[in-house]
Amino acid sequence: MRRPWRGATVAAVVGVLAVSAAPAGSASDQPGASGPGDESGNSHHSLVFPKTARPYGADMTTWAERAVQWIYAQPYEQNPAFDQTGVHCAMGQQGPVWFIPPIFVPPGTPRPIIQDASRTCTIPAHKPILLDIGALTLPYPCPDESFAPAPGQSLYDFLIDIAGPIMDSVDFLEVTIDGRDIPDVLSYRFGSDDLFQLTGHPSLQSRLDDCITGHPQPAVTDGFFMMIKPLASGVHRVVVHGTNTFGDDRTYTYHLTVV
Repeated sequence: MRRPWRGATVAAVVGVLAVSAAPAGSASDQPGASGPGDESGNSHHSLVFPKTARPYGADMTTWAERAVQWIYAQPYEQNPAFDQTGVHCAMGQQGPVWFIPPIFVPPGTPRPIIQDASRTCTIPAHKPILLDIGALTLPYPCPDESFAPAPGQSLYDFLIDIAGPIMDSVDFLEVTIDGRDIPDVLSYRFGSDDLFQLTGHPSLQSRLDDCITGHPQPAVTDGFFMMIKPLASGVHRVVVHGTNTFGDDRTYTYHLTVV
């Protein structure tokens, strides 16, 4: 039976500052604009979008699903999530938001995972950054026919009921951007509120998820994501530290050059 576990429950991040040119849309959808959910009432000066914001017209759950779709679509040899150095940071990047994935451990790494890792990336200026801190994604179906909903149970409920308790194991997360703490990182958790379509690259089947078919599949994701406002041009340092009740303890340093 497949393990319902994506290799990085505690993972990576990125940073922010400055405001990009405003896209079309309402003020609350634009980078740097005020919006509901910013407890400080000072979103112009915060580093990340409020949890209830809709950057570029989509809520954070939708952006989380788009980040997962992007990771699953990339071939293993050039997959930015398995890239330990940052050489493949730009692989498949398109659209108004730049994705930063976790640093996945190499396939076969035993638990618990105790790891310090770093990645160096060059990022275009004037783009907000979607930080995938760590998530569990479950596509369906799987080769094991016993991995299926119970009679009368919806596929969505079946998958999200597996993902939720596993993500509940994350018990500590901290993120710093150029030495500045982001408060209450554990509250940046977003889970699918319905099934979405996911197409995984076949090369990831034996490395990431043996339920990948190479064709569109219904899926859910549950995890921690932040949308970070565009960074000023120059060099930035972002550090993420997280633990879970499985004994994993992971720290990542991201060296980002914005040009």
